Amino acid sequence: MNGDRTGLTEQKLGRHGLYFYPIYALLARILGRLGYRFLHTHIWLIEDFGQLAMDPDVYLKRQILSGRKVKPILLVDGRTPANEALLAHWTRYIHVVRSRAMNSLLRPFLQFPEVVDVIPAYSIARGGASHNHEIQRLWGDRPPLLQLSEAEIAKGEEQLRAWGMPEGAWFVCVHSREGGFKPVHDWAHNFRNSRIDGYQEAMREIVARGGWCIRVGDATMEPLAPAPGIVDYARSPAKSAWMDVFLLARCRFLLGNTSGVFIISGIFGKRSALANMAPIGAAYSLFPGDITIPKLLQDASGRILSFGEALADASSEYHLATQFAERGLRHIDNTPQEIGELVLEMMDRLEGTFVEEPEDAELQARFRALMRPEHYSWHSAGRIGAAFLRRHRNLLDAQAPLEKDAHGV
Repeated sequence: MNGDRTGLTEQKLGRHGLYFYPIYALLARILGRLGYRFLHTHIWLIEDFGQLAMDPDVYLKRQILSGRKVKPILLVDGRTPANEALLAHWTRYIHVVRSRAMNSLLRPFLQFPEVVDVIPAYSIARGGASHNHEIQRLWGDRPPLLQLSEAEIAKGEEQLRAWGMPEGAWFVCVHSREGGFKPVHDWAHNFRNSRIDGYQEAMREIVARGGWCIRVGDATMEPLAPAPGIVDYARSPAKSAWMDVFLLARCRFLLGNTSGVFIISGIFGKRSALANMAPIGAAYSLFPGDITIPKLLQDASGRILSFGEALADASSEYHLATQFAERGLRHIDNTPQEIGELVLEMMDRLEGTFVEEPEDAELQARFRALMRPEHYSWHSAGRIGAAFLRRHRNLLDAQAPLEKDAHGV
């Protein structure tokens, strides 16, 4: 067996593996004993913003929670990082190798299991619960691994002043997933999209409470109409990789949806209020302090499925838009009123003024009881919006009538 492995490893080392294998094998043994681990990653860990946030965070927290002390090494290997500023933050914990020459020299170590830690794409789970939620639940209220430096805060505050934001003012980052950022793949996941118009009422609630709204994203997004207290940063000339991280790490909370942008806020210890979550098996957020509300699901006859029906159905685990379309299932976006109520709850919770009524606890428990171990967000310690469950308490029953007035369908 060992001979088979040696031969395979030599083959993977290349044409000269026969000569270099003994050297790499010896060095691998030494590096392994010293605690070094080369990270074998999915390509998306580097090239996707959300996964560049999630996967290292979950990996590092898993090591800390288990008491395992390692010295991780990440080979960028010619890939283009989704966000250079975020990757720079991870260098506090991970040795990031950028040099092509060093990548070539070190790449053979990925063939020696004793010095390799495999980092799966934690955000991707097919037919089962995602363990990233479990790690974040176990991490609980411990401090985040990442934080902005005083110099970064000072630099970012200069831009906030340039936008007219007074010193000491607070702001909320707002993001709604659209199809322009990844147009080639949007056909597969467009059921996760939602229009920014649905978030306007919530933004007005934030401004009325004394906050500012900074819309994050990219230049392909639908423009925001100018309004007091609202900055369309996504389409601003001030947009940069560095500023993206600053805003998401410095906001009071993030108002978003299924897009992985909320993960950047989460790994810096900021909460998120997430609307339009889909599929319903992924209704809960990654982080314990987050609040979410799912899209409703309509069948081919036009009836809104109850939460029990939707969560018991195979569609609760679908990940492609075509799977829903083939069965005539359609997602119904959350209403502006529902998103506004979600934001009010988050603001009240952060201010310590939210009062949970006995009915709220009961409704939370009833929704949670409908989740199954194979659902993506099964391990989450997050919550569903209280007002959303009150508004749709009838959907916690076995069946529910179509609510055309509430959603205009």
